[in-house]
Formats: sequence, C-alpha cells, structure tokens
Amino acid sequence: MNNYENLISLAYSHGIKVIESDLGIDKPFGKCIGNLIIINNRVNEYERFCVLAEELGHFNLTVGDITNQSNFNNRKQESIARRWSYEKLISPEDIIAAILSGIDNIYDLAEKLNVTKDFLLQSIEHYKSKYGVYYVGKTHLLTFDSLNVIGY
Repeated sequence: MNNYENLISLAYSHGIKVIESDLGIDKPFGKCIGNLIIINNRVNEYERFCVLAEELGHFNLTVGDITNQSNFNNRKQESIARRWSYEKLISPEDIIAAILSGIDNIYDLAEKLNVTKDFLLQSIEHYKSKYGVYYVGKTHLLTFDSLNVIGY
C-alpha cells in the first residue's frame, strides 16, 4: 500500500469513511462532514493525500461548519487543521533524511515525501514559525531560510 492508501486505512480504523468524488473543480479540495470525508478525485494522488491529511485534522480538531473563511474563528480552525496535517505527513527529521539521501531541490524533495510542492513549502514555513531559523535534529541541524542540513 502507498502512503495515501495507508492514510485511508488509518481513517477507516477510526470509524471515518473516505469517499473520492468528482466535486466539479480541478483543485485539491475536501470536505469533512461528521465521520465522512469527501475528497475531490479530479486531482493527483499527492494532492488527495495532502487534502485527506488536512480533512483528518478537521475531523480531530475543528468544530462545526467553518466554510465561511471571512470569520476569524473559522480561519483559525482552518489553520489548526493545516498545521496538524503538516506535522502528520512531514517531520523535520523526514526532511533531514531526504536531504541526506541526496535530494537537492524542492521538487524532488516533495516527490520523495509524497506531497505536493506547495504542501511541502507550507510545511517548511510552519516549522520555521514553530522552531525559528533552524531545527535541532537527532544528528543534524536543519536550516529553513536556506533549506540545508548541517552535521554536528
């Protein structure tokens, strides 16, 4: 099973049904309604994987209908679900390991981590705001302003 299928299995094991459906748009999009998550099937697997992770974040952490993003509290809940998804799919240690394996550009890094480039960049920004300009890993330092790994 690939990462997306594993995440679907995890959802099912928690009583969450995941359905892929044509939602009429060609953009990554999902909806969490109770114990049901609907994922737009018009996008590629990496996009569906990232959307599913965010929708699981909504299932676990947000309450009610937050579709009106002009409301501050709804935007806050959206942000909470996104941060949850970043941390579930990509850890700083995953980024370090991928760079140490020889990955030297953002496109290959996203592919190695099975996420979209945009999701990866947003994850990096999240970790930068969480840790500052660098993350102290188990064996290496990960810098965010210029994505790099330094041994120590």
